[in-house]
Amino acid sequence: MSAPRVVVVGAGIGGLAVALALQRAGLRPRVLEQAPTLGDVGAGISISPNAAKGLAFLGLGEALAAEACIPPLQVTRHFRTGEPLLTIDRSDSLERYGAPYYQLHRGDLHAMLLAAVRAHDADAVDVASGVQGVRPGDAAVEVTLGDGRLLQADLLVGADGLRSTVRAALFADQPPQFSGYVAWRGLVPAEAVADLALGPGSSVSAGPGRLFVRYPVRGGRLVNYVAFARTGRWEAESWSLRCEVTEVQQALQDFHAEVHAVLRATPDGRCNKWGLFAREPLARWVQGRVVLLGDAAHPMMPWFGQGAATAIEDAVVLGRCAAAAGGDLDEALRRYEAARIERVTMIHRESLLGGERLSGTDPDNLRPGRVRNEDTLGLFSYDPATVPV
Repeated sequence: MSAPRVVVVGAGIGGLAVALALQRAGLRPRVLEQAPTLGDVGAGISISPNAAKGLAFLGLGEALAAEACIPPLQVTRHFRTGEPLLTIDRSDSLERYGAPYYQLHRGDLHAMLLAAVRAHDADAVDVASGVQGVRPGDAAVEVTLGDGRLLQADLLVGADGLRSTVRAALFADQPPQFSGYVAWRGLVPAEAVADLALGPGSSVSAGPGRLFVRYPVRGGRLVNYVAFARTGRWEAESWSLRCEVTEVQQALQDFHAEVHAVLRATPDGRCNKWGLFAREPLARWVQGRVVLLGDAAHPMMPWFGQGAATAIEDAVVLGRCAAAAGGDLDEALRRYEAARIERVTMIHRESLLGGERLSGTDPDNLRPGRVRNEDTLGLFSYDPATVPV
């Protein structure tokens, strides 16, 4: 019997993670990426213990520990005064959950995954190979590329993000809806804010309808920040664009002095801006031999930091299902969907509600015992490497 032809659409975090998981299951996936090159994109990313356990299963535990920062604390502060309201101890995550809580540059995680995939198969990733159409057949899935090429796949994994071509082609769906929030992100050289004595942990300054989050990446050489604010509308055609940091300063004008010191240190006075778009969860992720993963299946709002984490969980579980099914792809997809839908739908819905809770934030409600977050929901105990499949 010939090996099944497996195609993964999208070479982001989820796409590369599932390619690696399928390689480890004995398959040889081909990854199609529309971008002409793969580079050092993005800013900071949090890898909570549930995702860290998945990356360790994929063989990336040592690389992750070498590249990432482990925040000893996460402090939530009053937006106006900077007063600490809630302190979460992250230093014991290994003992409590079986893996540390990590923070690192998204580009560093992407590079780890890409190197691991190529170590298994140097030709696994095809860039400049955007998918224009998907058509399932009786025995295979036909994939049409932007340049007119046709590919046949026995299994097609759609890991192509919020505006997934695969999802749009085969799954009854509505367009993503603007959530009412915009976000900005930037990276600041740590030496530019050395006089602030920011410390090694992460800080969240929270006020009504607004957040400012900052934490170190790249061994503490850079400070990553992301800010969120409620707004009336999003009119840009692009999901992400460059903007002046003065826009963030205006949105957070009544935030405490440390926030503005970090913003002023933004190189060139420019940062990235994007609108937050939400979708309702899908009831099914599988259509024949086509399956969705990560943001293509369940694009998360960022309030719990579980978007990349759940994509990594998906990847590990799908790889394990492929191995457990012994070559029966239909059985592998049945097991995958059964193992993942309930958990991810819960996280998806809780993340959607996070914006509603933020819009009316009273800082006093962020004190201990009053917060509903990834810790109080128990999300970190999950282990995609051992959950039954």
